This record gives sequence, C-alpha cells and structure tokens, in this order.
Amino acid sequence: MNLIVQSLIAGLASGSFTLLYNARPLDAVLGGSIGFIGWFVYSLTLGYGMVASALLAALAIGLVGRILSRLRHIPSQPLIVGGIVVLVPGFMAFKAMNAFVIGNSTQGATMMINVFLIAASIGTGLVVAVAITTIIFRKK
Repeated sequence: MNLIVQSLIAGLASGSFTLLYNARPLDAVLGGSIGFIGWFVYSLTLGYGMVASALLAALAIGLVGRILSRLRHIPSQPLIVGGIVVLVPGFMAFKAMNAFVIGNSTQGATMMINVFLIAASIGTGLVVAVAITTIIFRKK
C-alpha cells in the first residue's frame, strides 16, 4: 500500500512539473502517469541499489515517454522531464554539500560520488531508451 501511495504522489509531482513545460492538461496527466511508472519501477528495484534502480526507472520512463509521445504526436521532452524529476538526487546533493560545509569531507565525498553515479545512471537509462525506441520506430 505504501508503494502505491508513494507512486501516486510521485505521479502528481511529475504531472505538475509537466505543466511547467506548457503541456496541455491531458499531456500533464500522461506525464504524471510516466512519473508514477518511474517511481514504481524505482521502488520495486531498490533492492539492487540506488544506482541500478535509477537506471531501470529512467529506462522505463524513457521508453514509456517516447512511445506515448509518438502515439499522441507531441514532443517527448515534457513527458520525460516530468517523469525524471522524481528521480533526481537533489536532497542527497544538498546533504553532501552540507557535509562539506560542516567539515565532514569524507562523508561529503562519498555522498557526492553517489549523486554523480545516480545522475549518470539516469542519463544512461534515457540514452538507452532513445536508442531502443529509435530502432523500433525506424523499423515501422
């Protein structure tokens, strides 16, 4: 039950962020659905580590976002960015900077490495999703 509630809240945040990109209300609902799916995948795969979970969630967000944008004949960027925003490790980056400021350089460096790894896995998941959908759409 907790997973569903968290995913719904992530979907609401994603849909709201999609509206910031001047998307139509129906497209914002699609962006929220993509955020829901992304957070659901992230939460289900969290046992494999945060980096792997972010990679798989970004892959799911990228695939669903590109497919839905193709079906609706709209740009994929608002949908994908809205879905990705819930995965961005912003609070972890804040905590890492805070650790540096208070003088705990070891903890800050460790957390910042994790932030970079998560950010790289999000980017990798999106690139792989674009490559997969490009191959699929080219064959049709």
